[in-house]
Amino acid sequence: MDFSTEAERLLGDRARLTSRPGLGVTLEATRPILPGELILSDTPLLVASSASSLSPAARVRYEEAGDSGDYNLDDLLILHAFVRAGERVRRRVLEGFCAEECCEPGHAMLLDAERCAAWARTHDAAASGQHGAADLARACVVFTLNCFGHLADGVTGGAPTLFWLASKFTHRCLRPNSVFHGEGGRLHVRAVRPIAKCDVLTISYLGVWAHCAAPLRRGLLMRTKGFRCRCEDCAAPDVMRSLPCPACAPRDGATG
Repeated sequence: MDFSTEAERLLGDRARLTSRPGLGVTLEATRPILPGELILSDTPLLVASSASSLSPAARVRYEEAGDSGDYNLDDLLILHAFVRAGERVRRRVLEGFCAEECCEPGHAMLLDAERCAAWARTHDAAASGQHGAADLARACVVFTLNCFGHLADGVTGGAPTLFWLASKFTHRCLRPNSVFHGEGGRLHVRAVRPIAKCDVLTISYLGVWAHCAAPLRRGLLMRTKGFRCRCEDCAAPDVMRSLPCPACAPRDGATG
């Protein structure tokens, strides 16, 4: 599917979609961007269902599956929303995002997605009638790799949410050139420092977990996003290792 016209409308003269070696499809600035400038205001493509929105019987069924430890409840709720979305949305989820091709073969998230897809096809009539197991598993992986969660936007309720164009921002651990926040059901991305023309636009996928040593950051990104981080912060001397370990140097009122 070609979404270039929509990208041009949302980005204006500020940025464009491009492809970079090692990064895949990403965004680059098409002119200098000043700190504080709004780069993108994106609307949700799909929001995962919440357990509270299910019928009482369905909620028990889903929560029991999650509590069993064999299935990820978030993934099951993602599939609940996916199979009830319109055809256009489902097609974009399957065709407009990176998924298993970006992960190492046999990654745990791929296996989790396959198990959840099989459960959905068995326990949700809507899932068994529209897509095969491979499409359902791909939808799970698309969410895992690309979604934004815990947004205080007053609409999504903090549920995992897909934003198509916002998902194209490249990751940088400590010094991304942009930050995002939710407001009024939209995801806003703003520059936090000067961005030169042709610079790749970056956000951090880590949140508060960015403030730890590079080996921990890389391990977390591998587990949750399926890639080994090679951003500038991970390639440079590890500035976060200068923070003393709380176990070796207990904090007090003076040291925090």
